[in-house]
Formats: sequence, structure tokens, C-alpha cells
Amino acid sequence: MKRFGSAVLVGAIAAFVAGFPGSAQAQARGYVMLGGGLAIPVGDYKDAGAKTGWLGQVAGGVTSGVIGGRISGSFIRNGAENSDEHVRILGAMADLTVSPKMTGKVAPYLLGGVGLQNGKSSVAGAESDTKFAWNAGAGLGLMAGSIGLFIEGRFLSINTEGAKTNLIPITVGIKLGGH
Repeated sequence: MKRFGSAVLVGAIAAFVAGFPGSAQAQARGYVMLGGGLAIPVGDYKDAGAKTGWLGQVAGGVTSGVIGGRISGSFIRNGAENSDEHVRILGAMADLTVSPKMTGKVAPYLLGGVGLQNGKSSVAGAESDTKFAWNAGAGLGLMAGSIGLFIEGRFLSINTEGAKTNLIPITVGIKLGGH
């Protein structure tokens, strides 16, 4: 069984590497994204009294043609209706990205992935809690040399007990590299 697993791993790596075109344009390129925006509560989270909040996001990734991957970290803060209380969510996500081959300065992309989110209420005595989360979304990059702009929207679902904590983060920012 061990040999079979090793053979599958070696075969998968070889197929992955062989799938990269040989031109310089298709070589893996790294990038960093810095942004901020809105965190819009939806579903049960909104019904529970969460108000639209704000977010900050940093991401780093690699792209090679159509397929890429990235790791992102975020800080989200949503207030509560009729109260001074708030919820803060710290998160880390690993995403697969897919971008159609396009020429020009505009680059649309899709993303989806999984990660962990840690939430804590400002209510006295509240404890933080880390939960599994998944997200899916789309974005648009506007390239201008080595610096570009991006806007993206995602659906983020945090696997909280009872009702799910669902948000739509909308982020705008700069992208360094990856072009």
C-alpha cells in the first residue's frame, strides 16, 4: 500500500509539472494582495442582528497560466444592531484560483477554498472559538505594470454551531506582482 501511495504521488507531481507549458509567459509567478472593504452579513447571521462591517485582507499566491493558489488572512468586524457590541473574526483561507487566459489589462478570476476562522464577541466573558470555513467567489484584476488593482466578492460560510455564520466580503485593493 505504501508503494502504491508513493507511485500515485510521484505520478501526480509528474503530471502537474508536465502540464506547465514551456514558454516564459506560463512560468509560475508570485504575488501579494493588500485590501479592505465591507463584510456584509447574510442569512441567520444577519437575522441575529449583525450589521454590515469592515474587513482588512492580505493574501499571497502563485499563478501559472490558468490555475493558481493563494493563502489569505483577514480581519473582519461586524457591529450589532441596537448595541455597542461587535464580533471580530480572524481568518486564514487556502484557495484555488482559476483565471481564463486573457490579453490586455483586465483579468477576471474565480476562487474557492477552505480554512479556519476564529470569532469572538465583545460581550464581557465571551470566549473566542475557531471553526472550519469555506468560501467561493470571483474577482477582477486591473493590471498596470507590476502594480495592479483588484476587486473581489466572496461567499464565506463559517461552520458555527446551530445557524451558520455567513458573510459576503467585498474587497478592493492593490496587487503586487503576478502579471
